Amino acid sequence: MQAEPQQKHTGLTIGAWVALVLGVLALAVGVTAIWAHTSKRDDNGYFAAHAHRYQTHTRAIATETITVGSYVPTWLAGKVRLDVAGGKPLFVGIAPKATVDRYLARVEHTDATKLDLDPFKVTYVDHGGTVDPGSPARAPFWAAAVSGRDKPLEWKLRSGDWSIVVMNADGSRDVAATLGVGVKVPALLWAGIALTLLGGVLLAGAGLMFARNGRSPQARASAPSGSSTIGSPM
Repeated sequence: MQAEPQQKHTGLTIGAWVALVLGVLALAVGVTAIWAHTSKRDDNGYFAAHAHRYQTHTRAIATETITVGSYVPTWLAGKVRLDVAGGKPLFVGIAPKATVDRYLARVEHTDATKLDLDPFKVTYVDHGGTVDPGSPARAPFWAAAVSGRDKPLEWKLRSGDWSIVVMNADGSRDVAATLGVGVKVPALLWAGIALTLLGGVLLAGAGLMFARNGRSPQARASAPSGSSTIGSPM
């Protein structure tokens, strides 16, 4: 008859450790999210990465496919901001990758591939072309675009396969731009609070399970029943 109490004792121990580990993880992630929300954003509420310089002798720089929605929910990521600076008036646009490929098919351009921001590294792949695209701002397909000097581009994230294109505003050759990326995460604070509360609940549950499990089945079995015989009748 000892097997069943012993199984319950073992199950309670395992459950307590699982709750403890999950509670610590949830609490750590939640506190980190709250800290990041309060101390790591700029004045406009964006988390900004260091700016880097991109340069090509061709007419355009286009990123490889940027897939939105596969790993990060769009409701969590919010908006993206591209801070662009250069010696010439520049154009920056975001469009579906397939559309960008058609637009640049006969235009001399450069693909920026294998991009790594920390440490910064990018591989350029050049493609030939004979068509002068003229002003890219006239193209109607951009999901978001900005043209001029030192103007930021803001874009509300949408699911799909996208590409970012940087060109001179007049479509000429020799594109050079310093590009910084910022992300706004509007749900970060609430997600951090929720995870912190969840972590606290899990840790409290783990503590209760450990306390309950502190008394072994043998100790509970040998505990006084609450009644005893004092003396004997005369």
